[in-house]
This record gives sequence, C-alpha cells and structure tokens, in this order.
Amino acid sequence: MIDATVSLVGLPFYSMSRYNGMGLAVSALRRLGIADVISNRSRSFRDRGDVTLSTIMEDSGPQNLRNFPQFIEDTKTVYRAISGWEEPDDFVFCLGGECALVTGAMAAFRKRFEGRPGILWMDAHDDFNTPDTSPSGFIGGMCLALTCGRGPHLTDEIERSRPLVTEENVIHVGSRALDSSEAKAMEDSALELYPTSKLHQVGTPQIAEIAAHNLAERCDWIVCHLDVDVIDPRTISAVNFPTPGDALTMEEVVTIVKSLRDTGKLKVFNLTAYNPMMDNYIYECGTKILKLVSNAIS
Repeated sequence: MIDATVSLVGLPFYSMSRYNGMGLAVSALRRLGIADVISNRSRSFRDRGDVTLSTIMEDSGPQNLRNFPQFIEDTKTVYRAISGWEEPDDFVFCLGGECALVTGAMAAFRKRFEGRPGILWMDAHDDFNTPDTSPSGFIGGMCLALTCGRGPHLTDEIERSRPLVTEENVIHVGSRALDSSEAKAMEDSALELYPTSKLHQVGTPQIAEIAAHNLAERCDWIVCHLDVDVIDPRTISAVNFPTPGDALTMEEVVTIVKSLRDTGKLKVFNLTAYNPMMDNYIYECGTKILKLVSNAIS
C-alpha cells in the first residue's frame, strides 16, 4: 500500500495521427477499473479527472518534427492543469497516453515539489532523438531529450525551467532498440543507461537497487516513467512499437518500482504507451497492466 494521498490524473496524450490509440488508453483503463485498483492500495485517494487534449486527424509540419504546434498546445494544457491543482500532492499517478506527456507534466511537478528531480525511464526505446536526428519526426521519440533540455524551444513558461531534469539525474532502463544517432547521443550523455541485456547479465534486483540508490543520493524526488513496450511483447502485445528480443518481465518491472518506492522519494508514476485498439475484445493486455499496477503499489 502507498502510505500517502494518491492523486490520479488522465493525460490522453498522443502526438501523431496514426498513434491515436494511445490516446484511448486512459478511458479504456478507467473502464477496466484502474481508479479502484489505485484507490484500494492508497491511504487516501483523489481523482483529478482527465485533461482534455488535442485530437490529431492529419499530420502536418516538417518531416523531422511532426505536429509540433499541437504538441506545444497540449504541453501547455498539461502544465497548466497540473500546476492549477490547489491541494498539495503526496504521490501522483499519471495515466497516459503517449510518453510525450512527460514534458508538460515535469514542468508542472517542478513547481509542485521542492528540490532536484530525477527520472527512472523504463522503455524499450530511448526517446532521445531531436529533430536533427529523428528518422520519423515523431515527438514521442524525442520527449526524454526535450525534457532534458535538448531540441527546439518550447514555451516561455517551460523554458524558464529547462532542463526539467538534468541528464545526470536520468536513469534509462530496459532499452533494446536504438537508432544509431540516438545511441550516440545517449553514449555522450551523462545519463545512466541499463539495457535489458545488462539487467539480465548482472541481475535485475541488483540493478534496481543500484538505480534507486543513485537517484536517491542525487535527487530530492523521483519520477518513475513506464512505457509498457519495455515488457516482453509476448506478454503485453497491445503497443504501437512491439520490440522482440531480450525484454523485461512484468515481475522485473514490479521489482524496479518497489526499489524506487523503498527510497521514500518516489513522487510520480507515469504509465504510458498501452494501445487498447490493438488489444483483444476482452482487453487481455489492459487487464495485465492493472495487475502490474496493483502489484507495484501493494
């Protein structure tokens, strides 16, 4: 159980028309009962509702930066919605949506929580491209880099706080699919990178403990960001970017989250990248995700 007041907010963010299914994850997981799962495992619970974001029917803009005006508007909307909450937060569960929700959310949490933030980012992909390196222009593949202060100017409000997290306070876990230019950027960065192969070579509990310790030593509060495509696609197949190969199990994800919780500094959990349009008629993957959440916060 989370011995705190937990706030739940839905952020149905997506940044490219063909990935609109990720924007439906919030409503699908709510129908499956995620609010009850979180409420039943919290000391107290506050449902902040869902933030209304853009509907993208057709993509626009340069090939290396698609739908940037919509991303900016939605980032401002997320930032202002979370910043506008009157009550203080002990712990916030951000229900996404695409990984790109992180930029506006982090800017808001920088105002709500004191001190230095850190992020543990679980994802099969690094999301560390910029328009100069992106092969697709997909902002969801740039959002960690944007949050770290790389890439184009965002809004004046958010620029005052960039980088929203410094790269030495980022730990990336579970990667197994990097673009070559993205891999080079990660190699040159101060962030810590633990691909799945290294977790399985050293041991996931050991890496989880190291990562949690390092973030707790450097940071005053921690965000756990989970893109569910980090999990083996044979277990969670309802994602836009299923990536075969050496992948994390659901049990390993739970181990990592619990190590972060043990630090006493975990303040935010982002759940992203589930696509219910790719799930079967009984929402098998969605049901597994609810079980994962239940186990991680029990």
